[in-house]
Amino acid sequence: MLDKDEVPEAKSLLDKIGRHADDDGVFDVMDNSQFSAIVMHATPDCIKFLDDLTEVKLVDETAQIQSFVTKSEGAPWGLQDISNAAGSSGDPRGQGFTYTFDDSLGAGVDVYVVDTGVRVSHAVFGGRASEGFSFNATAADGDGHGTHVAGSAAGAKFGVAQKANIIAVKVLGDDGSGSSSNTISGMNWVLNNHEKRKSEPGFVGSIMSMSWGLKGTAGSVDQAILSAINAGIHVSVAAGNDGADACGVTPAHLGGANSDVVTVGSVNIQNQVSTFSNIGQCVDIFAPGEDVLSAWSTGDNVINFLSGTSMATPQNSGVMAYLMAKDPAKFGQNPKALKAELLSIARKNAVSGSLAGSPNLLLSNGVDGQVKKRSVTGSPASWAKKLVNDLKTRWVVTSDDSPLRF
Repeated sequence: MLDKDEVPEAKSLLDKIGRHADDDGVFDVMDNSQFSAIVMHATPDCIKFLDDLTEVKLVDETAQIQSFVTKSEGAPWGLQDISNAAGSSGDPRGQGFTYTFDDSLGAGVDVYVVDTGVRVSHAVFGGRASEGFSFNATAADGDGHGTHVAGSAAGAKFGVAQKANIIAVKVLGDDGSGSSSNTISGMNWVLNNHEKRKSEPGFVGSIMSMSWGLKGTAGSVDQAILSAINAGIHVSVAAGNDGADACGVTPAHLGGANSDVVTVGSVNIQNQVSTFSNIGQCVDIFAPGEDVLSAWSTGDNVINFLSGTSMATPQNSGVMAYLMAKDPAKFGQNPKALKAELLSIARKNAVSGSLAGSPNLLLSNGVDGQVKKRSVTGSPASWAKKLVNDLKTRWVVTSDDSPLRF
């Protein structure tokens, strides 16, 4: 990672060490308005040489990244939870919950789903989803995680910001894992695309929704995320699924009171902190993350139930898009102002369970539907066979196994 003030292009550093962008072992050369970076094989002597250069901000080893997923079944009760002061109750698999919202629903906002890819043809996206970046030649989502995340953020029926644009940024493979270098490449693409989009009519702003994490921390990934914030891109990240301190892992540790990154923990339908959710001072807010129903990648009408901070994060991303579209001038490209608004309208002291220093804040879109708590029931098998919604789609619930991954 290079200091942008001192070296405007990564290629100049390659010249200094006698390498070229098309050499074997040089995998990527990245330049944008916020940072420059090179991904390459390097010997110990080369690493020391680079580390001693004043224009090199940091040298970091490629790290493995995995998405947050827990095997579970559930339903989109979260849409009522984020738009109703009384919250939700009953069977989270029931489909009788009420989502209350205004007309903004994220129109003009680009939600970059930095994940395993997205099945852009899925019925819930209605033509609003597109393929942006892929680290390999296959942009399709062979895992399902990215499609589920995209559906929760902005899919019709199941998502929060149902008019936002969804852009797939595939940095993880079909097993839900990947490398930090691929992830940085994906974020570099987002930065450059954001700059292009700023001059286009109707554009409001950009969000990177990232439901994954490392086992520890990686300075290069952190720097890329902070560069996105500096460029006016909003960032929503998962707290992690270890039931531990979120301050110990990238990117979750970038959240907290002194940061414009938003780190999201998970609650269940009783608004209790999920047993798997990371907690602590780096967590900014909690959102519905258990028994969440959303799109799945194996068919255009297939849906699936998952749990995890991965599922809480896109609902937070959706609310961010929702707020940006309501007031583009104030929030569109101002991460600090949007985070302050997000936290100010959150429901205070609504979360129970172990917080370990996390603020007691529950995600809200600022609307109170005034829906009374009631018993909502209905098995997925029974309603899915009968349900034909406004999309004229008969939903199929998959029984695919989705194990917990970190």
